[in-house]
Amino acid sequence: MERKFGAELEMTGITREQAVSALRSVNINVRDEIYNHQTRDYWKIVPDGSVSGGFEVVSPILEGEAGLEQLRIVATALDDMGGSVNRSCGYHVHFDAAGMDVAHIRSIVTRYAAFEAEIDAFMPASRRGSENTFCRSVVALSRNDRFRNATSMSELITVQGGRYFKVNLQSFHRHGTVEFRQHSGTLNAAKAVNWVRFLDAFITESIARVDAPVAAPVRIPALRGVLGQLADLFRQGDVTLDMMVERFGWQPHSARAAVTRLRKAGMVISCRDGNVYTLRAEGQAAPAARQEDSLWAGIADFLRTFYHHRAAVLSAAA
Repeated sequence: MERKFGAELEMTGITREQAVSALRSVNINVRDEIYNHQTRDYWKIVPDGSVSGGFEVVSPILEGEAGLEQLRIVATALDDMGGSVNRSCGYHVHFDAAGMDVAHIRSIVTRYAAFEAEIDAFMPASRRGSENTFCRSVVALSRNDRFRNATSMSELITVQGGRYFKVNLQSFHRHGTVEFRQHSGTLNAAKAVNWVRFLDAFITESIARVDAPVAAPVRIPALRGVLGQLADLFRQGDVTLDMMVERFGWQPHSARAAVTRLRKAGMVISCRDGNVYTLRAEGQAAPAARQEDSLWAGIADFLRTFYHHRAAVLSAAA
């Protein structure tokens, strides 16, 4: 993965001083600070009023496999020190939104809403639907006409009206990111890293579905006589030189001349092997249709297995 990201681990169980000691022991650059929203080039530990008896560990901007490895080291060190999480803790991930436009952001939110029930299944009950006031559902937002018709990020953010949603757009203006807030608090390295991988792939697929080329209509002008008959023949599929010779009684040069006349009339016709003619959509072949959408489109198989198992365990424990 290449998309930049940042992680926020809410936790309890140990003191902030112990957390600093644990991270420094594994060569993580970390500082204990007062509460702030500043992006640092080091890990910071800050108080968090929403965490019962705990605090928050916030990463610098991370990137690629090296960033995931750093996240893995931090989560493991805090866990080994005796850190823990409770129901009040969350795990938030920010992704760099550089290069994303309104359509991309809307696609991310709309697809998350469409598959929210599936995602809920591999989250604890306290993080499903709108059970948690710090990560409410985005289903209603995705169905809002103002959200659907917005033409700017400011409009999207205004319609959302707050940051305590599973997908938070408010962070766009402050940090240039889209924040995902649904995951429960965790110091499990595999859970922390896999959630970043899952979201990165989900974002990539959401953007790809917006940017996928749309097949332009095949243009067949209204023609009469023999040219009209030839145009109709092209509607049925590829046309060979031999077909035209047999159908219309032309010499090969006359058949090629007829194709040239169709092109001048606006039809986009390509030729291969000097014999097979194909009608194209406005200058290019129609793109292959994307597969039917699903939560797991573009998601690696090992992640699908990981979350299916997680959902099964949570279901059995209910």
